[in-house]
Formats: sequence, C-alpha cells, structure tokens
Amino acid sequence: MRVAVIGAGCCGITAVKACLEESLDVVCFERAADSGGLWWYREDAAAGTGTVMRFTVANTSKEMSCYSDFPPPKEAPIFMNHKQTLRYIRSYAEHFDVPSRIRYRHEVLRLDKDGTLKVRDLETGKEFEENFDRVLVCTGHHATPLMPDVPGMDKYKGRILHSHQYKYADEGLRGKKAVVVGMANSAVDVAVNLTSVAEQVFLSTRRINWILPMHYKGIPLDVYLFNQMRLWLYSWLPKSYFARLMIRCSNESWDHKIFNLDIKHNVLSQGAVINAFVDGKLLDGSVKVRGPPERFTEKGVVMDGAEEVVDLVVFATGYKSDVPFTSDALPRNGDYFPLYKMMIPPENPNIVFLGFIDAGANLLQAFEMQARYAVQVFCGKVTLPSVDAMKADIEAVQKAMKAFYVATPRHALMVDRVAYVEELARAIGVKPNYWKMFFYDPKLYWKLMLSPVLNYQYRLEGPHSWKGARDAILRFDERMQAPFGDPVKKTENGTRIGTWAMALAILASCACIKTEFGKDIWANVVEYGRRFSNLTAFSAAFKTPW
Repeated sequence: MRVAVIGAGCCGITAVKACLEESLDVVCFERAADSGGLWWYREDAAAGTGTVMRFTVANTSKEMSCYSDFPPPKEAPIFMNHKQTLRYIRSYAEHFDVPSRIRYRHEVLRLDKDGTLKVRDLETGKEFEENFDRVLVCTGHHATPLMPDVPGMDKYKGRILHSHQYKYADEGLRGKKAVVVGMANSAVDVAVNLTSVAEQVFLSTRRINWILPMHYKGIPLDVYLFNQMRLWLYSWLPKSYFARLMIRCSNESWDHKIFNLDIKHNVLSQGAVINAFVDGKLLDGSVKVRGPPERFTEKGVVMDGAEEVVDLVVFATGYKSDVPFTSDALPRNGDYFPLYKMMIPPENPNIVFLGFIDAGANLLQAFEMQARYAVQVFCGKVTLPSVDAMKADIEAVQKAMKAFYVATPRHALMVDRVAYVEELARAIGVKPNYWKMFFYDPKLYWKLMLSPVLNYQYRLEGPHSWKGARDAILRFDERMQAPFGDPVKKTENGTRIGTWAMALAILASCACIKTEFGKDIWANVVEYGRRFSNLTAFSAAFKTPW
C-alpha cells in the first residue's frame, strides 16, 4: 500500500512513523527545506507558511507534550522554548528514520479524491502527478490568516499586521503605542512582548477570556489539572466541577474580578489563555484591556467610544480553516469539517485529515493518536461504521460542540483532548487495562493514578507497544525534577487518609471476590497488605510534587 503524507511538521512526522510501524510504502511531501512545521522559526517564511515567534515558549510542560515512545531529554526545562521543542521533534524523526521518507522542497498543488497528487519540485520548478492508495493530510490550519474588516482600515496611516507576520518587538516601536486585537494565546503573547519596547499596549477584544497561569504553586498547570484520578472524577461529575477547579487555579494566582475582567462564558467553553506574565503587565499599566475596534482613524483606533492614537495594530484573530489544494477532497459545513472522529470524510475514508483539531494544549498527544488510528484503519485492523452511521455521529458531535463552545471558527475544531485521545486509544486497543494492572503491577498502577495522563501509557499494550513505556512512566518525576537538581527532602507528617482508606476498601472487596485473573491475585493482595501496613511510609514513597 502506497501512502502519501502531506506536511512534515510535528503531526506529519508522527504520521510517517505510524506508517513505518505497519511497513507501509510511505512518502512525505514537505514544502520547506526541513522538518518541524510551525516550530521551525523563520523570519522570512514563505506566504502560507506559519512559524512560531522568536520568543515563543511552549505553554505546556515537556512530559505532557511528547511522543508516546520518545521521552523528552531529562535535562530539558519544564517548558521548552521553540528551539528546544524543534530539536526534540527532529530527534524523534531521526530516531525512527522518518527523514529518509521525506521529499523536501516539494509543494502539493492539488489533491484529487482518487489519491492523485499534483506536486511541484521547488528546486527545479518541475511539476508532476503521482498516485497513492491512501493520503494523510497533515498541513494543519495555521497558514492563512483571518483578517477582520474594520471600517476605516484603508485610511489608517500606521502599520497593520497579523500575528502570523509578527516575530518580535522591534526597536522602531520604542516609546510608541500599539493595539493587539484578540484575546487568545497569541494575542496575549504579542501584547506582553510589545511591552518590552512600546510605551503602551492596548489589548482589544470583543470577549474577555480566562487567563490561566503556567503553574499552580510551582507545579505545571497541565500536570496539576490532568491528574489521572482527578480526570476519572471529571468523567463522572458535571463539567462544572472541572471548570471550578480551573477557575480556582486561575483566581488563586490573580483574581480576574480585581482587574475588572468581566467574563461571560464558562472557562471550558473557550480555549483559555495560558500566560505567566500578563498579570504583571496589567498591574504596571503597560497593558490595558479595551473593547473591540469600532473603526480606524488616520492616526489610531476607536475602542469603547474613544480614539487611541497608536503606531501599530496587530490582529491576532486566528486563521481560516482551509486547505487550498484539497478543494474537492475536504468537505465543509460552514466553519465545521464534517469528518468522522474529526479526521475521516465518511464518503472517502482513503484521504484522512490529521491535525485539524484544537484542544487548547497538549496537541502533540492527540496528533500522534490520530495518526495511529488512521493507519490502523488503512490496514483494516479498525473497521469503520457505515457511511450513514458516520454521518449521524458527525451530526451529533457538531450539535454538542455548538451547544457547548463559544461560536467562533476556532471552536468548530475544538475537542476535549483527554476524552478524544482515550476514545481513539480504545478503538485501536492501546488503552491500558487499569483493573488488571491494579492486581498485577500495583507499583505502575499507583504511579499512573498519581501522575498526569502520560502519553507513554498508550504504549504499554496493544499494537506497537514499547518495552520502555513502563520505565518512562515510573521515572516521569525524575525527568521533571532533573532541571532543578536533587529535590529538597521533606519530613512527611501524615497522609491523606481518605484516599488510602478508599484504596483499602477496594482491596478488601477484591480479596472477597474470585476473579478471572487466577491465583496470582492473592500474592498481589498480600503485597498490597504489606505496602499499606505503614500508610505514612507508602504515601511518602509516592509523594511527588509532580
């Protein structure tokens, strides 16, 4: 089977690797001269090519933003900058021999429904067609900027940019004023960066957004929030439980009401901002929040009925969710893509779109699981429902999305990342059997329960499992602690009796039940009894700030 992968960013690379795992004949077409996609910073990127900004740092921690069988370097910082992230992505590709399958400087001009690609060799200018049995489109949706039409823009004498073009705050803005339109991650990042030279920055938005800190009491926010045990509760309790937890984390860092940030929507209904510095900029007045731009004048922008004279306006207003070369292959329904599992056209499952989702954070985990799922479908190891059943599922998902999320183009791509990844993992048979693990590998079980949802768990069993997955999980906190040296030792004065009492109750129940796992269960019950005989010591053994 011949498979084409379009794009060699962090999504395309893992798609190639998933194909290689099944020994498929895979070819990857990449327009740029090297891999990395968005994470490869270039000041002079070609039109239609997105890159990070010069100052970009990942807003999710390294252990939550890694591939499932390739842990990040122990010495890497908790939050890696774009250079470190790019180095990690390319190291992963080299480790699994992905570059040997990439044709660099090859641009796909057209993708037909039958899998025929029209390609241009950018070095020679030669154009050719090539046919494939299956196609994985991994170009993402951050290429074509979305620019709103504000009255008077043509009269404005200052500079207008899209965040797509913004790379860093240049000295020409020193002592001047700027407006940043939008209030998602890029908008706030640009506003904070501009304060390094600008006298005043206005953050102009029609909808105030929640702003979350990068950490909670020193623990990366994603590690704290996405704890496995907490997420089990989340799956049973109303979503308002998790929303309140996120709001508490945010307001304990800085209370939005003090800053008069009147937020009208649920924290889960719009992708929240993650930023470690904007609170200080609001406090020192270098960033001020205003309403949306009403109109431009020759010298500035009118917001909240008043004109502000400014020298620069940056629109951080997102991107058009389109892929020009797939006009016939990619179905559309307004802002929504009618794709099964957010990736498969029901009437043409031979062409799959990976990475056309948004989850707010930790997207790499979702991209990898999408690739694994798609390749299992290609190989006939996962059977798709009927076309009608897939269409019904798409309709139900889109109806739920419209009811829950704020109505914007970005949220037409939004998924609940943890639930989405678990759903795909279950379908391909790589979701861990926690019940079995509880008895046969209690050390691993408790490590997983007391840790965030680590990607390595999806390599413990099932297709293409990895022998190093267990060790990667058990040593997760070592890699998190490593950048800071050995941890300061603490004396444990107690334990969370409620948690351990619950665990003991489960054990007592298990001891009274004859299970399918056989006589080895009794040895493990004895092992649990030994471990729980000293609750304080057991708690200390698993106590970790991570």
